Parts: sequence; C-alpha cells; structure tokens
Amino acid sequence: MFSQFSARLYKIVASGGYRLSATNNEILHATHWVAENVEMATLVTIHAVDAEKIGIGEMLEYDAKLRAKSELLLGRVASVTNVYVFAGGDVPDFSGTEEYIGQPIYSIFWHINLETGEITTAPGQPKKIFDIHKMVMNAADDAGGAPVNAPENFADITINADTYLPKVKHRIPIFSYSLIFINFIILVITSLRPDILALGAINPVSVVNDNEWYRLFTAMFLHIGFFHFFANSFGIVIFATRLERYLGRGFFLFTYVLSGLIGSMLSLANFYFFHPIYPASSSVGASGAVFGMYGAIYAYTRITKHSLDFINSYFLLIFIGISLVMGFATPGIDNFAHVGGLLGGMIIGGIYAILLKKHAKRALDTEDIRR
Repeated sequence: MFSQFSARLYKIVASGGYRLSATNNEILHATHWVAENVEMATLVTIHAVDAEKIGIGEMLEYDAKLRAKSELLLGRVASVTNVYVFAGGDVPDFSGTEEYIGQPIYSIFWHINLETGEITTAPGQPKKIFDIHKMVMNAADDAGGAPVNAPENFADITINADTYLPKVKHRIPIFSYSLIFINFIILVITSLRPDILALGAINPVSVVNDNEWYRLFTAMFLHIGFFHFFANSFGIVIFATRLERYLGRGFFLFTYVLSGLIGSMLSLANFYFFHPIYPASSSVGASGAVFGMYGAIYAYTRITKHSLDFINSYFLLIFIGISLVMGFATPGIDNFAHVGGLLGGMIIGGIYAILLKKHAKRALDTEDIRR
C-alpha cells in the first residue's frame, strides 16, 4: 500500500506547490522521497518514508545531515521545518526525537496508519502544520484505490537544492532603478516648470475632447512634490524590483505599464463621469502602476504559494489594506488610480500564476516524472 500512498501524496503535494527536489542517495528505491516548498518564509520539506523498510534510526541519521545543510539556508529563509511521514507498518519508536520549542530548524516525525488514516506524532510535536496533515490523510484515504502513474524509483531525479525558491532571472533590477531615475529627472523638470498640465497630466477635457490620450501614459511619470515621488519610489524599490528579479523584465514592464494605464483610465472615468463640474481637475503619479505591482505579486504568491524574498500574500494583503485605507482617508489622493492599478495587476499576476500551475499539472500527468 505504501507505493500507492506515496504516489498519491506526491501528486497532492505537487498540486499544492511543492516540488520533488531530492532523494537520499543511500536509499535507491521509492521508499523515501522529498518535496520542498516555502510557506510564509519557512522552507518546508515533506519526506514520505516506507516504515516497513526504513527504521527511525536510519532517518534520524539522515535528518542530522539534512539539518546541518539547512543551516546554510538560514538568511534566505527564516526557518526550516522537515516533516517525516512514516507510512505503513508499526508505529516507530519516536523517543529519540526532540520536542518542538520554536527552533529555527526543526524536524517533525509522524506515522500514518494507511488503514485508519490516523496520524501518530512523536512526543511534544505538533499534529498539524500548514495543510500537510490534510494532504497526508487525503493520500491515506485513497491509498487503496486505483493505481496512479508514479515512478517506481525516485533515485534518478536530479537533486537541486534551490528548486523550492522562485529562480532569480535578473540579479540587478535595472529597469526598476531606471524608472526611479527617470521619475526623479522629470520631478526636477516639473519643479522648474510647475505647469503639470502642459507636461502631460491627465485632464478629462484634454483627453476626451482634445483626443490627447497620450496623457494616460505620460501622467505615470509625473509627481507633485518630493514626498509623492518618494512614496512611489519606495513601492518600486520594495516590490517592483522583486517582480523584475524573479518574473523577468518583460513581465515587469508589461505589468507596470498596463496596470498604470488601467489606473489612469479609471481615474479619467472618475473625473469625467462623477466630477463633471471640475473640468480643470488633473491627476498625476505612478501610484496606479505601483499598486499594479502590489496586485501582481499578491496574486502570484497567493496562487503559487511561493514567497518573493520573504514577501508573501499574507503580508501583501495587510499592506494593501493599510495603503488603501490611508489613501481614502487623505484628501487629494486619486484612489481610483490606485484601485484600477491594483485590479489590473491582480488580473495580470493571477493569469500568469494560473498558467504556471497548469503547466506544472500537465507535467504531473505524464507517466514519468522528469526534471
């Protein structure tokens, strides 16, 4: 039954964002495999272990080596949690394991009864962590079902210690820093010539009546004062750089520009339809594009369950909420541009993440698991 449990658990954890990354080189059959993922800045590894063929002593020796290597990862991740799931056979003697007291590197040992689905934990260790216990019980419930496609030997899979992290495509986010420089130069120009309407600000009369639609784009590079520039530059440094480094410069530019344009269009619609008595009103700023970065990273991290340099969907949800509340509570803020850019970024990031997950699912549906 272990082979069926192992295959089903692998498919469940892989669909949840985990990636098969390593095997114990001393155990050459499908009696032990490892899947990794990052949950809220914690590297989580799941180990499926055949309790009838591998003893607790052997896995404790393996765990000691793994934890020594994990120390090198602290700094890239906040903590490391290793979950060993012994399946089948009798409950191992967990007396040699340690109690959980908040260690940055910690190992959890479970035994799953494949007939009853009951999980037995080592003394002083948690029975639930993230959603792993649910994955394990679901795999145990289906372990006696129809066969599934799974390799009989995991030993040929290439070991890649960094596979759990989104890959860095560009170490230096040149485009992000270039945007800040361009915005600063334009800020200096506007300080010498304060007529922002002449420089390309959004104005409903100029855009709609005079067909000056280019203002939807040029307004993204204009700012009113240094604080306005600093606030948007902060967003670019913290969020846009991550988007460029991990998802690529092309995706970053596409998301930044399109989110900014969507924000500009919603801002224009607000002025044109809801404030027609203020035809001279103007709007400027990169806020729509910056909120687009928030939305894209939120959607990506929420769907893929990956973090981008410790920034995950939980942090972003709180950050976005605070930013919107502050915007609506402050007079003179173009909140329609913020909301438009945010929604645009969420849609773009969400579509990108969904396509990535579909690609991963197609790979899982093949008869062999290849790296």
